[in-house]
Amino acid sequence: MARFYRPSPQNWSSSARFVIVCSAAIVSLGDFWRLPYLLSTYGGSAFLLVYLLALIFMGMPVFSAQVLMARGSHMDVPGVIARWTREKPHSRLWTLGAYATLVGALLLLAAYAVVGSWSLAYSMHAVSGALGGVSAEQSAARFVAFARDGERGLGWLLLFVLLLVATAARGLQRGTEPVMRTLAACMLGLLTLLLIVAVWRWPAAGASARLLRFDPGALGARGVLEALYQAFFSLSLGTGVIVALASRLPSRARAVRLSAMVIVASQIVAFAFAVVLASLVPGIGGDLSAGAQRIFEVLPVSVRPVWTMALLFVLLAMVSMTTGIGLFEPLVQAVSQRARLPRLQASVYTGVAVAVLGLAAQNSFGALAGWRLFNWNIFDWFSLISARWLIPVTGLMLCVLVGRVLARRRLIEAWSPRRDTSGTTTFAVWHVLLRYPARIALIAVVAYAFGVLDLIQAIWKPS
Repeated sequence: MARFYRPSPQNWSSSARFVIVCSAAIVSLGDFWRLPYLLSTYGGSAFLLVYLLALIFMGMPVFSAQVLMARGSHMDVPGVIARWTREKPHSRLWTLGAYATLVGALLLLAAYAVVGSWSLAYSMHAVSGALGGVSAEQSAARFVAFARDGERGLGWLLLFVLLLVATAARGLQRGTEPVMRTLAACMLGLLTLLLIVAVWRWPAAGASARLLRFDPGALGARGVLEALYQAFFSLSLGTGVIVALASRLPSRARAVRLSAMVIVASQIVAFAFAVVLASLVPGIGGDLSAGAQRIFEVLPVSVRPVWTMALLFVLLAMVSMTTGIGLFEPLVQAVSQRARLPRLQASVYTGVAVAVLGLAAQNSFGALAGWRLFNWNIFDWFSLISARWLIPVTGLMLCVLVGRVLARRRLIEAWSPRRDTSGTTTFAVWHVLLRYPARIALIAVVAYAFGVLDLIQAIWKPS
């Protein structure tokens, strides 16, 4: 009897569509608000230089390693890991790490669904013209009131989850692929329009120059670690998204080439976000320092005319949807294959789980606000466990697995199925990057996520 359930596997219609969908899936709200905030805070182009090096020496090897492992398998994340580690010592521990990846993705999506529901609501309100004409204090008070209103928030949360379920339930070629391509095209169109508006109505060149000023003194150790952390999450390296999407690629798909195309495309979009936001929102560093929720307080006040602000919120809602669909995919695959369920049924069950956890996270700002542990509410704990603990650790785990544990001969066979030697040098460089700079960078990411830098600064702080 087959160990893994494989219901009617589907491949991508083309490699180009995989690149489009994967790029849209990994572009997230962190690229929308966090990258411009980090650039403005940690030295502009000095931070950008470290960030680009992190993408090359950490992001590219780890991203392509996940594509290499998953392509042609039509398996979920635990299935892919089990296939590669079945004859290795401690194989069950590696598979357990794969399940930890799914838990991290589930908790992250539950928290993300709350922000996604805010994005949907504010995009509709912005389009209807209901967000303009208020002061900064009124805008902040309005957002706090909305976030605490569990009844209104429930409808938007359920709508967000329902859209995820409706997309995933129809499968890859009839659901995820066409929906993501359409959203990607709309996002690109809106982003292009906003760039044109920024250049035409505002001093975009001056805003970009301020954003990219070279100030290495502002970088510091924290800036370097923030660049590594941002590069890690900008590529969704530990969430299972890459493995889930790449599992439907042909077994001979070029892992490095496709990975490079996805990374370049996603980072162009991320940098365009940064330019648009820096051009339209003065003083972006201080405005967004408190987190993603500040977007919903700052944009209604800072962006004029009102229709430009409406376009930004619509773009924000689209980014929320593409990221949500990407995080939803590995969960649906796992439920379908582990429980041997049809795609529709697995999508519904996964959607119910996300909705229940998302409802708990949403009400942590309202009815469940008193439920706190160490002064963190449910939303904070979901974000902490996923983004600060599980996802960085599982990203490091995958790097160690490919770079140190798996046999070099087996990797070479997967790298070059035709048994030729044309890519031997490229493989050697790629493998060295995985073994040393990528692994060292990921160790730094995990240490930073666990608060090691804050601990060191607290210990060494002058009395």
